Amino acid sequence: MLFNSIDFVIFLAVVLAVVRLAGLRLRNWVLLIAGFVFYGWWDWHYLGLLSFNCLTAYVAAIRMTDARSPREKRAWCTVSVSICVGLLCYFKYRGFFLENVTALLAHVGLMSAAKTITFILPVGVSFYTFQAIAYIVDVYRGVTPACRDLRDFLLFKTFFPQLVAGPIERANHLLPQIQNPRPITNADLVEGLYLVLWGYCKKVVIADNLALKIARIYQQHDFTAGDVVLAAVGFTFTVYADFSGYTDIARGVARWFGITLMDNFQFPYFATSPQDFWRRWHISLGSWLRDYLYIPLGGSRHGTFRTWLNLIITMLIGGLWHGPAWSYVIWGAYQGLILSLHRTYVAWRGERRHSHLSRAACIAGNFLLTIYGMLLFRLGSWEQICSATAGIFRFQFQAGFLPLLIKMLPYCALILLMETPVFLTKNPWFFVRRRPVLVAATFLFLFYLILIMGVTGGDQFIYFAF
Repeated sequence: MLFNSIDFVIFLAVVLAVVRLAGLRLRNWVLLIAGFVFYGWWDWHYLGLLSFNCLTAYVAAIRMTDARSPREKRAWCTVSVSICVGLLCYFKYRGFFLENVTALLAHVGLMSAAKTITFILPVGVSFYTFQAIAYIVDVYRGVTPACRDLRDFLLFKTFFPQLVAGPIERANHLLPQIQNPRPITNADLVEGLYLVLWGYCKKVVIADNLALKIARIYQQHDFTAGDVVLAAVGFTFTVYADFSGYTDIARGVARWFGITLMDNFQFPYFATSPQDFWRRWHISLGSWLRDYLYIPLGGSRHGTFRTWLNLIITMLIGGLWHGPAWSYVIWGAYQGLILSLHRTYVAWRGERRHSHLSRAACIAGNFLLTIYGMLLFRLGSWEQICSATAGIFRFQFQAGFLPLLIKMLPYCALILLMETPVFLTKNPWFFVRRRPVLVAATFLFLFYLILIMGVTGGDQFIYFAF
């Protein structure tokens, strides 16, 4: 069920009521059942895949802990991670692989025509697979102890607010909160409500409205500079509002159950460099790629060439993680390239303190790099990517450019209005920890925007597809 659906609202109300009645002692049982119901609502057939993924990680962690030799421990880690990766590749990428092999065979004349092959993707498979791999590797490294309570471990893997689109929680952060549940406080309720309202506002008011306004541009194949500006800026704010909106809702709902999820976004469009961007954007994925891929590959320990290679490999896999499409691979290669270039530039010039003016210039420059990257992420084919890139230098602006830009600006400005004070004060609860009348006014304002400007029957969250 979608977060922006009446089904989810009813489901959440029922779970909250049952948790309230069940009390602290039975809370984990209620949330565990809720997680399986929530996931099964999409397609109950894939409950078996989710359960197998959970049990693989659970058994492997215990067997590694009880292993009699380092070799046995390493074997359990290798086999269980291979199973997780293998299942992810089979269910997510087999269609992509078969389609490209078919196209290649058709190109060399061994088949009459290349056919499009489609499979139903299990929702959230990328997220819960990466969470399982992180747990297995952390147990192997001794970072976190194996969880022997099957109920608590299953809840860690199936906690419904973050099950299908993250954040990709680490065991040493989420598991202790499950194993030692705490009473729900008034701060949990109020701060959770703010996160939920602002998350829904981002999704149904900002993201869905912007998506409707720029949808036509992405359907064309001949881009002008005006088209590129509208498409790139519009989608840049759309994907941020959509995904961070989901994360805010997930964090807010979790707070209502006395659980704190990690903050997955920290003002990424205020980043001063590509490296800074990945410290702020989809933090759980960026840190996962760093800890379980980039550093094991060698990180920056073996010279400039190996550092470049490791960065590009890491970001190529990060791009492919988003989905079985060449546009994601190209986006990953682009991210790896700009990260490598920035690292080389810093090594050449050295780290420098920014003045206010130079910091603003760095933010503006990095934002331009970001919106071009988002354009690559959104475009569906290599032909569109080439046309849009060429269109940047085709200085033509259609008659409808300015009216559409003016229609988009209020939604972009709303994000800046709400997040700039939080960024400048470094206070995530800037709008909440105030006088009650000001807090109430903020909540009413957000609720009013959702009612008046929200898109009803909007699309699913973008990252639900990953």
